[in-house]
Parts: sequence; C-alpha cells; structure tokens
Amino acid sequence: MNKASTSIIGLLTLMSVSSFAIAAYTGTQDQNSVSVAQLKDLADDSWATLEGKLVKHLGGENYLFRDASGEVEVEVDQKVWRGIEVGPDDLIRIRGEVDHSWNKTEVEVDSLEKVGATAPNKGGFVAK
Repeated sequence: MNKASTSIIGLLTLMSVSSFAIAAYTGTQDQNSVSVAQLKDLADDSWATLEGKLVKHLGGENYLFRDASGEVEVEVDQKVWRGIEVGPDDLIRIRGEVDHSWNKTEVEVDSLEKVGATAPNKGGFVAK
C-alpha cells in the first residue's frame, strides 16, 4: 500500500471515530417511567422518570414534587435547570436517581424538562 492510501484510510478512520464522539441521543428519556407512589418499590440508586409538578421550594436545592399519586422531595442541582423556568402550575418531566434513606425516599434529579415547552430562557423555580 502506498502512502496516499494509508493517509486516506487513516483520515477516514479518524473522521468516523470523531463523529461517534459528538453524537448524542436527543429523544425522550421515559425509561422506567413511574409514579411517586411506585418509587417505594424501586431499588435504592435505581433510575426513575416522573411526570408532575414542582409545587414548593423547600430551601436550597430541595423541592416538593407532586403527581396524581403523591408527593416526594427532589433535589435539583443548579446545573440541571439549563435555563428552564418552572412554576407550581407547570407540568414537568424529571429523571433522577432514587435515594431511600431510613425514614424517607427522595429523588436526585439528573434532568428536567417542561412537558410541551418551547426553548428555555433564564431558568430556575418561579413561585407564582
């Protein structure tokens, strides 16, 4: 094989590897979609997707999340907001890790999105 062929093969290999590195799944994350009531049946550190509303800011990064089956405390780190403003009347979908402690269950939120929302703006919780 000559140098030109080797260079072309190397370049094509490099291009195919780099395209995989920047690709990402952009669809919904509805894996393990559950209700608040079903969280107690999930194993500690398992992942869950919930749909409902943040109804109250409990302080710091902690919020009260409610769906038709009940309420659970969730922790939403600043980086998770990504410019999304959420009020108590907004339907949202969260995905996070279930944390069972000895006296309660919580969800550490990894992603948050408004259901049916348009592009985000400033971000954060907005008490209405």
